[in-house]
Amino acid sequence: MRIFKALRLIAALALGASGASAQTFRMTAAPAPFASPVAACSLPGPSVPALSAALTPVLSPALFAPAISATPVPALAAAALPAPASAWSPRILSVAPAPLAAAALESGHDGAMFDGAPVEGPEGESVSPRLVTVDRPVVRLPLQAAAVRAAVERALPALRESVALGSWNGANTTLDESCCGDAAPKLAALLRERGIPARLVEAELHYYVILELPEGQLVVDPTVRQFFGKKGAPPGVPAVFVGTIGELIGLFERYKAAKTTRYDVQRIYFSEARTREEYLRKIEADIRLGGPRDLEPLRRRLGLPPSSPAKPDAPRLIVL
Repeated sequence: MRIFKALRLIAALALGASGASAQTFRMTAAPAPFASPVAACSLPGPSVPALSAALTPVLSPALFAPAISATPVPALAAAALPAPASAWSPRILSVAPAPLAAAALESGHDGAMFDGAPVEGPEGESVSPRLVTVDRPVVRLPLQAAAVRAAVERALPALRESVALGSWNGANTTLDESCCGDAAPKLAALLRERGIPARLVEAELHYYVILELPEGQLVVDPTVRQFFGKKGAPPGVPAVFVGTIGELIGLFERYKAAKTTRYDVQRIYFSEARTREEYLRKIEADIRLGGPRDLEPLRRRLGLPPSSPAKPDAPRLIVL
């Protein structure tokens, strides 16, 4: 009898210990910080800051091309252009694996980062700033920006050569100058060929490229240096800006001493801003079918054969 009582006592103690152990390892819900992908829990071990610091090198791979680098964003930059109330959330639901992004960039398949998103939309669709979308992994957006930067870096020589042929502002025009109506649609067409869902935008004062993604918006501006002194722009202003609206605001704030336009980001990029789908489709068709001479560098970039030269006039018999 004493043996059975002892066994029951041991079983009760074991059951109590199991319950305590289960209580110790139960996950607890807590809002994650906006800038950290680490969820809070009651697991014993390293603290949340320690885990965040350990994961930073993994979640922030060096994927940025030097000529198209990202710009540090001031802490309050995101608040400068408020998004709809339903769009804001501090939650990060999942983390896109950095190795997948790196593999996509190394293989050159930039479109693999964008889930086969359609690139065409209605003509004249209104464009407004949107910073982040709820219930999507915001960690993915920087990886997509890195893929766009890599594609732009590869397209940059052909774009510069095409713009320099002078169909917009005369021969030897550079991307530092006011040639946005020439450079932006050409760059958008090249990005689309890489599977990147680029759209052309015409605002009141400016042409540029935008990517409307589930995670947020990315702005691609190949003539951003025109707003900071053109050829005299500081070296830190990228040749082509690629980033979020918040990063764009941060760029203008950081180099406000070099800014040579009286207009702000809202006026330049979003005043009367509408998509120009038909114009972009025309540029794409001209590149593929053979259009003006300044499109030849873009055809070479896409691996297309040279356009057929114009046939010379037939010789005519001149009777004296």
